[in-house]
Amino acid sequence: MEAFLSRTPVFLTLIAGVVMATLGLLVLFPPVAMLPMVAAILVWVLAKVPIRYPVLTLLAILLIVDCAVENPYSGLWKSPLSFVGRLFFINLNVVTGVPGLGFTLIDLAVFGLTALYVYRNAVGLKTDEKVVPLPRPLVMSLLLILGTISWMYLWGYLRGGDMRPAKWQLQKLLLMPVFVMLFNAAIRGPQDFRVLGRIIVAAAFTKAFLGAFFIVVIARPGGLYTEYATTHSDTMIYVTGLSLAVASWAEEPNRKNFWRMLIVCGVIFMGMNYNDRRLAYASFNQCLVAIYLISPWSKVKVYATRAGILMAPLFLLYVAVGWANPTGIFSPVNTFKSMIVGEHNDTGVMDYRDVENFNVIATWQKNPMLGTGYGHGFDEVMKLADISHLFEDYLYHPHNSVLGLLAFGGVVGFTGVWLFVAFTVFFAVRAYHRAHVPQWRAGALVAVAIVVAYTNQCFGDMGITSWYCTILMALAVTIAGKLATLTGAWRSTGPAPSANPAESGAVEQEGYRRT
Repeated sequence: MEAFLSRTPVFLTLIAGVVMATLGLLVLFPPVAMLPMVAAILVWVLAKVPIRYPVLTLLAILLIVDCAVENPYSGLWKSPLSFVGRLFFINLNVVTGVPGLGFTLIDLAVFGLTALYVYRNAVGLKTDEKVVPLPRPLVMSLLLILGTISWMYLWGYLRGGDMRPAKWQLQKLLLMPVFVMLFNAAIRGPQDFRVLGRIIVAAAFTKAFLGAFFIVVIARPGGLYTEYATTHSDTMIYVTGLSLAVASWAEEPNRKNFWRMLIVCGVIFMGMNYNDRRLAYASFNQCLVAIYLISPWSKVKVYATRAGILMAPLFLLYVAVGWANPTGIFSPVNTFKSMIVGEHNDTGVMDYRDVENFNVIATWQKNPMLGTGYGHGFDEVMKLADISHLFEDYLYHPHNSVLGLLAFGGVVGFTGVWLFVAFTVFFAVRAYHRAHVPQWRAGALVAVAIVVAYTNQCFGDMGITSWYCTILMALAVTIAGKLATLTGAWRSTGPAPSANPAESGAVEQEGYRRT
């Protein structure tokens, strides 16, 4: 591509096109007049740099800026990152007012980078390094997602479904394999884990401080009521950051990692407190349990077990007292109580989520093997409160995405879509027990933690339709797959990468084992 763009006729033609487009927009839509020039510069840069740099930059931007599509800060405040978030997460015709731009910058970036990477490989350009191949079963499970959602779309269409909401039902699942392909091309191996960790922690810190500022400085003094600080899906970023800090210290328990863990956890817990999402605490606790069960009997695990045994009676007493009087210092008990028995259990009124889950299960029972297909909402066997004025397509997107997947795809659709989740855990755990470098082992644990958080978000808060859930889950798939190949947890049948930085990582693994 670089050689093609450097040809004089092609170069002059492109310059002329950029100038004409800029002048045209300057007359018709002045706010976006510089867009052609910016696009031309981006194309020139992308033609010269390896794919890993724009992909990692895109990852950092998406995790750090406001996820505008989820109405951050309840729409009561626009943070300094609001406009950039709108550009990436909302259709450009809505943001800029320019007709015809019915897509987001995410769409443009993801499919543009995918096309660039495919083109480079098709013509044999050496701009990008060879990648560490993912295990074939993992790749096949990702391709199975595409086949399954295509079938669910067709099945829903043949059954008279509404195809407008159908495309939003499958959008994030469609992008899951695409994100994995880009991350697989961009992430060389464990030597990039430190960069990924910094991106995730930076995103968690940004969300935590902005959320705290909104609640303390804007919402409370102004008497504004809000159920959350930033967004529901920030739980994924918070839990990933916490798991990263804990796993790094657990695998390499030195003073530096200990103090780093305290700082990271302190800031993120602050953000979780102001964001006030119950799933965040439940997910992190389950991540700790997963890490405990997977890890061997290290000194950290021995001390944690002894402390747990000693504290168990006090913990049970705390829960018993808090269950009857969940206020003050016992308010954390109320958080877990509300998830088990519902928020309105004392009033005799069924919780909205309980009624919704009942309806989704009833819908699934009508066709348990094949489901309804996309384009169909769940049946309201028990009438729900009408929230169409807030969310027009609420019947097509139940909060429990797992039950929703069963209702829309049946056992067949659920298996075809969800198989990659099981494979991700399988390869991450196998790689963990075959890795000897602490950073590699911590990476495997973080991959499992992301899966735990993703599963909880899907089960409790529309995780399948969430951008952050999709992006971080794709990251977990990539990490688990690469570690499985590099540690020998799954023998790759593809060509082994040579002269590759990942190869030096394998040498590091072997050297650590011999010592």
